[in-house]
Parts: sequence; C-alpha cells; structure tokens
Amino acid sequence: MMRKSLCLFIAIFAIAIQLNAAYKYDYNKNCQSAYQAIFKLKFQEGKTLLDAEKKANPSNLMPYFIENYIDFFTLYIGEDEKQFNTLEENKEKRIDMLEKGDKNSPWYLYTKADLHLQWAFTRIKFGEYFNAVMEVKKASGLHKENLEKFPDFKPSKKSMAVLNTIFGAIPDKYKFGAKILGLKGSIPEGIKELKAVINDPAFQFKEEAMIMYTLLELHLVKNYNEAWQMVNGKVALGDNLLNHFVVATVASHVGKNDKVIEVLSAKPGGAAYFPYPFLDFLLGNAKLNRLDKDADVPIKKFLANFKGKNYIKDANRKLAWFYLINSQPDVYKKYMTTCKSVGATVTDEDISAQKEAESGTIPNKELLKARVLFDGGYYQKAYDQLIKLPAASFTKTSEKIEYQYRKGRILHEWGKPDEAIPAYLEAIKLSGTSTSLYFAPNSALKLGMIYEKKGNKTKAAEYYKKAMSYPTHEYKNSVDAEAKAGLNRIGM
Repeated sequence: MMRKSLCLFIAIFAIAIQLNAAYKYDYNKNCQSAYQAIFKLKFQEGKTLLDAEKKANPSNLMPYFIENYIDFFTLYIGEDEKQFNTLEENKEKRIDMLEKGDKNSPWYLYTKADLHLQWAFTRIKFGEYFNAVMEVKKASGLHKENLEKFPDFKPSKKSMAVLNTIFGAIPDKYKFGAKILGLKGSIPEGIKELKAVINDPAFQFKEEAMIMYTLLELHLVKNYNEAWQMVNGKVALGDNLLNHFVVATVASHVGKNDKVIEVLSAKPGGAAYFPYPFLDFLLGNAKLNRLDKDADVPIKKFLANFKGKNYIKDANRKLAWFYLINSQPDVYKKYMTTCKSVGATVTDEDISAQKEAESGTIPNKELLKARVLFDGGYYQKAYDQLIKLPAASFTKTSEKIEYQYRKGRILHEWGKPDEAIPAYLEAIKLSGTSTSLYFAPNSALKLGMIYEKKGNKTKAAEYYKKAMSYPTHEYKNSVDAEAKAGLNRIGM
C-alpha cells in the first residue's frame, strides 16, 4: 500500500512539474486582438478574447498579464474607490500565475515588472504614495534585471525608458530619498530610448509606447510641437476612444481648441466602451474657451456621471465662470459655494479652484474672457479683449498683476516672446517677493523658457530658480516640476 501511495505521489509530482514547465508566454493573435481592443477601451471585447484564449490554451500566461490593463484603465479612468478595493485583490493572483512561467523567458520578469508599474500609477491616482513608490522600486529592479539578461528585449526597454524619464524629473527635495531607493534617470535619455522603441515597426506594444511618449513630451518635457507631430494625422481615431482622448488632450495644449471640440464631438460611445466622463469635461472646457453658449451642458454631464474626486472642484469653477461670463453672477456664487465642499485638492486645477472659492472674490469678468479665449488658443481675440481694458483702469493690485500676466502669456504663445518679456517682468515686480498668486511664479517660469530657447542658459537658470522660490501658490507643484525639468534640460 505504501509503495502504491509513493508511486502515486511521484506520478502526481511529475505531472505537476510537466504542467508547470508547460506554462508559456505566447503573445499570439488572440492576445494581440485583446490588447488592441482594451486600448480602444472596449473592455468586454478584450475580456471575451482573453477568456477564449484561456480556454483554448490554458497553459498560456499572457492573458493574465494583458487583462491587468483592464483593471488599470478601469481604476485610472473611473477613480472609483470601491472598485479599487475589489480589483486590488487581482494583483497578487496574477503575479502568482505569471511566476509559473519559464524563468528563462524574457517575459517572466517583464510581465511581473509591468504589472507592478501599472499598479504604481494606479496607487498614485488613489493617493497611496508610499505603496506606489514601493511598486515603482519593484518594477524598476525587475526591468533592470531583465535587461541585464536580455539586453535587446524591447518591451523592458520601453518601460525603463518611461521610468528613466520620470526619475529625471524628480524635484531636488526628493532626490536624496530617490537615490536611497536606487531611482535615478535622465529626461533626454529616457525620451530618446522611448522614441527608439517606437520607431521599430515590429514592436509588440507600439500603441502603448506612442501614448506614453506623446504624454511625456506634452506634460513633462513640454515639447508641445513634438507631441502634436506624433498625433496629428498619425493616430487613427475611428472606433478608438482612448485615441480620441490623446489627440484632444494634445490639441488642447497646443492651442487647437476647435480641434478638441471636433474630436470629442465625434468620439464613439455606447455599451461597447468603458465610460469616460472626463472627456465630457474636456469638451465642455473647450466650448467655454470658445465662449460657446452650450458649454455648460457637457460639464454638467461630467459631474452627473463621474465617480471620482479629481477635477470635481475645477468643473464647478468652470460652470461658475460660464455663468459669470454670461452675466449671471448669482449662479457663479452658487457653483463656487458648491466647489468648496465637493471633490479633492490633489490636482493643481482643483487646488486653484478651492482657493478661488475660499477667497470669495469674484473675478473681473472682462479679464476672465481674455483668460478663457487664451486657454483656447484664440490669441488675436484674447489680445483684442485685453487691450480694450487699459492697465490704468484697474484699481485692485491683483487685477493689475493679472493684466500684465495675461498680456505676457498671450504675446508669448502668439509667437512674440520679446514683447512678452516686459509684461512678465512687470507682473513679477508688482507681485513682490512673496505672493500667494501664481502669476509671478509662472511668469518667472515662462521667462526661463524664453531664455532657454534663446540659448541664454544663465538667464534661463536664474528665472527657473526664481519660479521655484515662491513658497505658496496654487500651482506650486506643477510650476516647480516644470522649472526643475527646465534646469535638467540645460544641465544646471
């Protein structure tokens, strides 16, 4: 009996070893189609394809990796805390599955590393910053190890390029901690590495890499022209909802407001897609920038459908602006009162909205019109709106500062940087050495950018450092990050 039991145990053990050895990472047609569907935000289609692959090829581990993209997008876009707590349980289960694969495959470390990276970005969205750093550390370590074993493995090159770019932008006050954790990088090197991967026509995750490259160029490097060149006429919109977001986002940053409205007005929808309420906010904001009379409709739709906390305050402020511009100051007050009690203060936009709401100060309606027209890239209209308001006509110091700042911003983005310099300097002068308004810090930042483009590194560094010197204002996080990135670019 004992002998039979021993033989049975050995047989079961041998079968288990064979099954374990049989696990593989096969990025086959089913997996590719599922990946592409998910990146269109067609989650159910992607899930159906992955389930079919699991059933047809139970030894293929790739579906367990790809389905994590569904959880990532669901949480990053939806910001639903209840879903976060539920879907978080999937992470360790998937890692356990991925660890059953061949350790000699480059996919073994890559899939685990990128799963940690996706969860790092997710945790940041939900305010779990310490856990996010730990996820980043794991991801970075695994990708580095993988590239040591497989130097030419492009998926890991893609992810390390992203990490190198982000690490290169870490503010000075966090550098010491980052160094202890082994997190260091370079923005130029990271961007160069990522572009090299994108230029490979056979790269498996080209859609993902292009989105990452474009958004890093846009938000971190501030190379708006490069970001626009990446998407203008080169990104297929069609039934791809995520691509509508990417193109609209870039268009909004390069002053192509009409394009934003065009793209988002034609975005696909329906039960096949994961809901993306933020696109309604982008559309409403773009319509506000054009002073459209129906700009409030999509913003209200966003507020009715979004379950997260970010941009709720800013959406209420934008509704308030809409009604102020349309000569309804009482409704402005109503939405600014709501602004104080809803949403979170994580994004710079929400922090700014909260500060405006708490101040109780109603913006100058005419300056506000110039502001939103500028935000839409309507520089001639914004300038015409501004110059019909003589600087001497303002009695409040804050309005005098804003007038100069708006003038500088319009001229700068209009392609007249030399004419913008005096206005920026006047805004800084009127603000004094300490201000809670963002006009002076951002003026200094923009002066740094002007002098960087002129090749005057000394002047550029002077103003980048000045931008970082203001202790408190609503856009401090983003201004400091941009100034730091500027200093990094000029090597100072």
